[in-house]
Amino acid sequence: MIRHLILSGYLLLATLPAMKAVSIDGIRIESPHRKIVVLVDGQQICLPTFSCFVANLHGSYQVEVYEAPSHGENPRRGKLLYDERVHCSINEVKDILIPKDKRVSGNRGTSNHHKPGRPGDRPIEGQYERVMSPSAFEQFMGLMEKQNFDSDRKEVLDHALLTSWFTTDQCIRLMDFYRFDSEKKQLMKKIYPKIADKPNFYYAIDKLTFSSDKNEINAFIKQYHEKNN
Repeated sequence: MIRHLILSGYLLLATLPAMKAVSIDGIRIESPHRKIVVLVDGQQICLPTFSCFVANLHGSYQVEVYEAPSHGENPRRGKLLYDERVHCSINEVKDILIPKDKRVSGNRGTSNHHKPGRPGDRPIEGQYERVMSPSAFEQFMGLMEKQNFDSDRKEVLDHALLTSWFTTDQCIRLMDFYRFDSEKKQLMKKIYPKIADKPNFYYAIDKLTFSSDKNEINAFIKQYHEKNN
């Protein structure tokens, strides 16, 4: 269940002065020209509104914005205006502006964040449908935890990498299975080609202890993109 705080319409405007006095993070969606419905990881988080703020989001989330449908209809029956995976950091607000007459096909939209990276930064049709959903990833983590040996855990991961993509946050959680940075580096090199939000991978690199190890992964990433671009 996503922990969130929804502030829409005049309620958002009325609370802005108070919000500046405290630390806040999340996603702000503005649609000046039409009412919208917002879904985060498939869950509707607001009624039809022109402005919506979702707070306390830390990590990567799939954000869908639809034009508000007729009363009582499924929100996904409205026109799709925005469909992106957004990474949320602590003490940072992501702004998404829905312009007039904007319609998307696939994962496109307007925001102030980098689009998730793709293998070699080349478009691959349907990639986002293959990223592990939060619920599927929790099941995957449970399966990993059941493995008694690193070799068995490696086999489970290798099988998942054949069909699934991962987010940076999911990679960071997988790194917790390993005690030594040498093991974490092996995981990072294995999983990086299947990371959907490559521009955010520096969060994972920062989890390494020594600068030499961080430099090694940065060099690997540079070589990877030189080879695949």
